[in-house]
Amino acid sequence: MPKNLSPTFGERLFVPILIAICAFAAGCGSSGSSGSSSHPKYQAVACSDLTTLRSLGDRFETVTNSRTGDTLDYLVIGDGALSNELLVMFNGTGEIAPDWPMQMITNKKYSPKIVHTLDYRRYEDGPISLCHDYRLVIFDYPGVGNNPLPGPVTFDQVANDVDAMLNDISTNYGIDTSVVDPIGWSLGTSFVQKFSFLSPTANPARTIKDVVLIATEAGGSTQGVSPGNAAPCIDTMFNELENNPDLDKKLKSKLDVNLFELTFPYVGQTPYDGADSGCTATIDTDNNTVDLSVKPDCPLGSECKKNLHSQDLNRRVEPWSKTKGIDYDLYVQQRELANDHGMCYCTTPNADFTSTGCTCTGPVQMSSSNGGICQTTANTIYAPVVDNCDMLQNTGKITVLNGPEDILIQWTYGQAFVDAYNAEYGANKAAIFTYPLSDGAGHGVMLQHPLWTQTEIFAALND
Repeated sequence: MPKNLSPTFGERLFVPILIAICAFAAGCGSSGSSGSSSHPKYQAVACSDLTTLRSLGDRFETVTNSRTGDTLDYLVIGDGALSNELLVMFNGTGEIAPDWPMQMITNKKYSPKIVHTLDYRRYEDGPISLCHDYRLVIFDYPGVGNNPLPGPVTFDQVANDVDAMLNDISTNYGIDTSVVDPIGWSLGTSFVQKFSFLSPTANPARTIKDVVLIATEAGGSTQGVSPGNAAPCIDTMFNELENNPDLDKKLKSKLDVNLFELTFPYVGQTPYDGADSGCTATIDTDNNTVDLSVKPDCPLGSECKKNLHSQDLNRRVEPWSKTKGIDYDLYVQQRELANDHGMCYCTTPNADFTSTGCTCTGPVQMSSSNGGICQTTANTIYAPVVDNCDMLQNTGKITVLNGPEDILIQWTYGQAFVDAYNAEYGANKAAIFTYPLSDGAGHGVMLQHPLWTQTEIFAALND
């Protein structure tokens, strides 16, 4: 089993209760807005008004970044009862804003309407509500929903775009965006790393406090291989989707479903401690079939199937129905971003939200500036060693949350990143918490266990 470096789940579950009591007694929380506007144009969605995120499609605001020309749709939710810090949520590959699990964001106490939705799980309800204690911004990348895809979109550009979005929030919502906590899942962790790398130099007035990375890897391979995936089945299916835009719709759907199902542990999967997953895929484009060597554990009634249904519903409502999730060209770009993040390493953040000092050890698909903030050596792809990381100028901590049965990005890559960062910059600069129980946790740990994930995020913000 992977080493669990966290206190027990129960111990961390009671931390937020004590903090909330102290905050209330001391009067340190604020339910009001603070920012540059005394008469805000818009109001954040109150936590008590939440049902599902997909029902809020008409509440999203739009900002166009004059520096890049990119457009982002975003939504601000929450009460800020404990802190005025803004949690900025970065999606993973193929994901859209409403895909964040509601019970990773709130609970029935502060959002009672969620109990009447298909997304609610009684057993995933707990004492924490991030949207009550903080404010959260969820957003769609360029190429999603209402957002046009102007051309290649790099990590640097999105970091620039998020800065423009935060400025817009400050102006139009009257919310203080001087202190933010970026949170990312999967590919979103690479966006978070690059934003946290560039923002302190490009906009010193904004402070990056705590950084939370869910299912992450370090990037910057020094061996010319894109690190973090020891599952040939994942590579095979991703590559087919990326390289064959004319795939039959039914086959494309099968590939999408299989990839999603494998974010959860497959039948009989054991904790992934470095061995080859054994998962392979055979694709027959003539007969539109996909054969996996393993069986996804996604029966009716499972968390996997429930989440798959929710994500299907998310793509049936506007504005996300316009692109059926994400634009195909954006999907290809996201795969290229993942490749370049693995191949390249960048050393220098500049005042214009650009990365320089980038070196690559393999073929670049989009831009060397998409490189990671660390260098990873993988003499075999299953045994990463990270030995050089840029220092993020965040004032808090870096927290990695991983599942031990993750075949998309081995949890060992997150561990190697944390070990290297602490070795270079001092103990306790970064920490990793691996889901500790025996009921499974893969790449989609936040989908499978939103209560655990919300508990760990809250603890990370208050450590």
